[in-house]
Amino acid sequence: MEFIKNCMTANSKKATKIQIDFVWSSQKEYSSIFPLYSIMKSAGWKTNIYKIYKHRFRNKNTLKKLSSRIILSFDLPLTRLRNCGWVGKFIYIDHGLSPVKYYAYKYKFFLDADLLFFPGEVFKRKMEKLHPHFNNGVLGGLPKMDTLINLEFNRKEECDKLGLEPNNPIILFAPTWGGKYNKNWGFHNVKFLEDMKNLILLPHPADYQSARKYDAVIPKEGNIAPLLKISDVVVSDVSSILVEAALINKPVVQVELPNYPGCFPEKDKRKNGIALSEKIIEWEINNTDRKKRPFKIAYLDEDWVLGHTAKPENLKETVMNAINNPNKYLDKRQYWANQCCWKCDGKSSERIMQKIVEYLINQISEKSNIIVNQKNKYH
Repeated sequence: MEFIKNCMTANSKKATKIQIDFVWSSQKEYSSIFPLYSIMKSAGWKTNIYKIYKHRFRNKNTLKKLSSRIILSFDLPLTRLRNCGWVGKFIYIDHGLSPVKYYAYKYKFFLDADLLFFPGEVFKRKMEKLHPHFNNGVLGGLPKMDTLINLEFNRKEECDKLGLEPNNPIILFAPTWGGKYNKNWGFHNVKFLEDMKNLILLPHPADYQSARKYDAVIPKEGNIAPLLKISDVVVSDVSSILVEAALINKPVVQVELPNYPGCFPEKDKRKNGIALSEKIIEWEINNTDRKKRPFKIAYLDEDWVLGHTAKPENLKETVMNAINNPNKYLDKRQYWANQCCWKCDGKSSERIMQKIVEYLINQISEKSNIIVNQKNKYH
């Protein structure tokens, strides 16, 4: 908290008097922005956090109180608010760290942000390639990683809660979404690990209900940090949890599949609000070969390989290899951890708060200059 006190200059105190609220629609969004909200609230900001619902009448009271500047981590709350007549500016904080998927910076929504925080350098490179004239982006890291980095835990206590043996290796299988649409995706691949001891199945939030039949663990309030901390190896596909594991130096295994949801060459179901030319999209579809490059990053000629990789039928053998040789791909883990999450030291929220202060001060200055210029015009 010493950092916060040092940030509270006269200008920053002026900025914190401006109301700026947080909005969310899903648990994953909430967990992405809550650490930043908590820091700003503790620092004396005039801020609240609101859930935005699908049905307009449920947002009626929120709209009466909501500020004209908001912070969010997904476009759904913004769409719902605009459908209710809300008009204002927004700041975008990302909710994940996987650069493989095609969502990031594909839609006009991102370009409409008054301020956008890149989680890491690889995301900045992607924006620079797709939209070289976009000037509202800055490196910021990911606020929810502060929770992971700063978490203190007791391995035995956490294992007791889950019925695990703390003295044996713990395997966390945490795939991306898609299991409810395709039996070859997501949580269904736990069948290749199901007779291994100390196995935790953590499905993507979008698959929570569908994965219950596999005795999946559903974390309270979407907080997966304790599960990551107690795990000795993390198995996934293209989920950002691979970077989260790498950030705390856990060996990972990436599952090689013919295709992945939300990744080229799969076609996007969303048709509206696309900010890229059809030519760029078609090129990616035609030039992404998951057999040759299973983890090619969308729009970049880079491969997101953090460590061990395996086809589903070879998962058991590869997981044991990762457990027995945890530092085999240490250099790759460290590289992608740093590329995907900028300065992950448990203070991302504090740095982002200061960037928001600078943004607001700049807004105040621009408004003051306009007023001065208007006065001078009539004298």
